[in-house]
Amino acid sequence: MGATNCPETPRQRMIGMMYLVLTALLALNVSKDILNAFSIVDGALYTSNQITVSKNNQDYAELNRQKSILGEEKVAEAFEKANQLKELSDEIVKYIEALKIKYIEFVEGTSAYNEDGTVKTVVDLKSKDNSSKSTNFMINEENAMELKGRIEKYRNQLLAFVNEDDRAAMAETIGLDVNAKFKNATGTPENWETHYFDGVIFAAGVTLLNKTVGEVRNAESGILKYIIRSITLSDFKFSNVTAKVIPKSQIVFRGESYEADIIVAAYDDKQPIEAWWRMGTGVLSSTQGASLVKGDEGIARLRIPTNNVGDYNYTGFIKMTGTDGLPQYHNFNAVYSVMAPSATAAADKMNVLYAGIENPISVSASVSADKVSISLTGGGSYTQAGPGKFNVTVPESLAGKLVTINIAANIDGKTQPMGSNDFRVKRVPDPVAVLGGNFKGTKISKPELLANPFITADMGTDFVYDLRWTVNSYQVTFIIKGIEDPPITCKSRQFSEAVINKINSCSAGTVIYFQDIRVSSIAGSRTLNPISVLIKQ
Repeated sequence: MGATNCPETPRQRMIGMMYLVLTALLALNVSKDILNAFSIVDGALYTSNQITVSKNNQDYAELNRQKSILGEEKVAEAFEKANQLKELSDEIVKYIEALKIKYIEFVEGTSAYNEDGTVKTVVDLKSKDNSSKSTNFMINEENAMELKGRIEKYRNQLLAFVNEDDRAAMAETIGLDVNAKFKNATGTPENWETHYFDGVIFAAGVTLLNKTVGEVRNAESGILKYIIRSITLSDFKFSNVTAKVIPKSQIVFRGESYEADIIVAAYDDKQPIEAWWRMGTGVLSSTQGASLVKGDEGIARLRIPTNNVGDYNYTGFIKMTGTDGLPQYHNFNAVYSVMAPSATAAADKMNVLYAGIENPISVSASVSADKVSISLTGGGSYTQAGPGKFNVTVPESLAGKLVTINIAANIDGKTQPMGSNDFRVKRVPDPVAVLGGNFKGTKISKPELLANPFITADMGTDFVYDLRWTVNSYQVTFIIKGIEDPPITCKSRQFSEAVINKINSCSAGTVIYFQDIRVSSIAGSRTLNPISVLIKQ
């Protein structure tokens, strides 16, 4: 064998070859529990919307009844405005429902109707976690922009029913402000359509459309009550006085504020009202521990900041002075839900746990993170790193097998199963042996080789874990003019003194072969592929 062009022996076929580590890119999967939570929220929104429509119909019926009692002349203007209001509200709801049908058919690629003729809800959808088609339909096809324009037009039409002096306050009451300032998680300003529909998974998009229907019906309710209040108290007949809560929406996203108007159906516009409230259930009977919201014209505007997801109840009473000069109290209570916006990308085949090391896992559910716990089926152990955060460790004996992470939540003192996810266990890839920490070539000068006289084991920049390897030993063979010297053993990452002396004395064209490189870490012990270099001039 010649010695002039990187000579090799038959058992040194690997000279000059370097292996790159194939790493796995881990991505957060859309949890089945999150998708199920959207189904639950969508169902709650449907029920809430039906209740609001029913209450609005009762108010329309009451206005019609008063027309027959008082005569059309006294309520003609209010009656006409109410009819226009209903027509406008039904029209935009019809548009949103038609848009939802097109949306479902576009993403699902099939009919939006179930076999019984009903429109599919989130629970019926097959592509709940699809964000690409969802974004294409709502953003690229500009359907979200058209929806925004229609909401803006509808809001302006509603405010036209309101006297100019009351318009600013009523604009706050009805919401639907698509031109408000929106920001993403990093604080960057966004427009309405981007904030709510860009990159959003399909289940969230359908839920948002149903949420918008609810906001339209709540806005309709607020304007209808304003129209009814325009009839003087002496003309309008009330059987009793009732406190009511009018929320802009019963479902809010984390970071937004839950907003509601607390009103009394009959009021004296010369008399202010006091609304006392606190979080919780039951009947509030005193001001102790309660907060005060002052109002006028029968409206006290309540604003509750939100930080954590979950369901919340609040209760309170309205205090006002009766015609006899004595205080009157009218109780109210309501519930709202806070949920976090969710849009994640999923790599279906990358649900992986690496054996022998800590795998950080984030768990999301439709309850607050501090109530969530996990257990493992199939082997392994875990430690909790924070609310909803866990480090899972599985032994190397489970490589190639499945481990199931079971998710549960403590709800009212009871452990409630919330779902599970299967993970494939994989062996941690071998690191790559590298000379001097960064040399990956085949030709090197003696000064370059001796500048960093050691070997390291590198996982590469693409490996997402901070895994450190210790070089325990290796052998160094010098091949001079095709003749192999006996190997020299190094028992740490550093070149031994014998190896350094040999390098100093060798000539250009010498091949140095580093083999039997043994390393260890918490992932176990490995023997790495050899390194071969040619000493150049």
